[in-house]
Amino acid sequence: MEFKNKVIVITGGYSGTGKVIVNKFRDLKAKVYSLDIKYSGIKIKKNFITYKIDLSNFNEIKKFVNFLTLKEKKIDSLINNAGASTLFDEKKIYEYWNKTLNTNLSSVFFISTLLVKLLKKSNYPSIINIGSIASKIAMSNNQAYNCSKAGIVSLTYSQAMDYKNLKIRSNCISPGYIKTSMTKKSFLNKKKYNERVKRMILENYGDSIDIAEMVLFLSSKKSKYINAENIVIDGGLIRKGI
Repeated sequence: MEFKNKVIVITGGYSGTGKVIVNKFRDLKAKVYSLDIKYSGIKIKKNFITYKIDLSNFNEIKKFVNFLTLKEKKIDSLINNAGASTLFDEKKIYEYWNKTLNTNLSSVFFISTLLVKLLKKSNYPSIINIGSIASKIAMSNNQAYNCSKAGIVSLTYSQAMDYKNLKIRSNCISPGYIKTSMTKKSFLNKKKYNERVKRMILENYGDSIDIAEMVLFLSSKKSKYINAENIVIDGGLIRKGI
């Protein structure tokens, strides 16, 4: 019953792990605002609102915040889940870097900062940022993505410090290889799959529900003493020894 009528905002809620998170909150009777560039306009269906947005565009973020402020007096949790990963292209180096950093990192700073005024009105406000193990280990051919996720972790710590007097907690979840469209190629490629699972203690890809359950926990009263943490969910990949 804890999440009934709680107001949740999540970015990247159209598909993959984001969609699973959205559905978990909806099952628990929360009011969910799901943001994604793949939606068509704005659709309101009882306690489920879908909102089309390009998170790399600051003006669109401001427009959404204005929209939300007219609809809600407070929000309880903000889940910054949206992320983009584009392979490096030397011919489009400027677009590659800026699009990735704007979507994955800058948008998190902007939307979080602009929504503090609604978060601070909740009894147990929580920001949950979705990072990646790419923030902790060297992943090849995607420097912009890796840097954006490392920035997410640092931003999480800074948010926790800056919002402590407002009682807003900020934590990060850093997934490893989770079965989504982003990892589909390696999951279905036997050679790539075996290369990756051999590096894991559990020797298997995770599921989106593994991330969603942690999001629920960090949004709940049960985690009220957890703040400024980066929780890695990777099956033991970065901890595996010889």
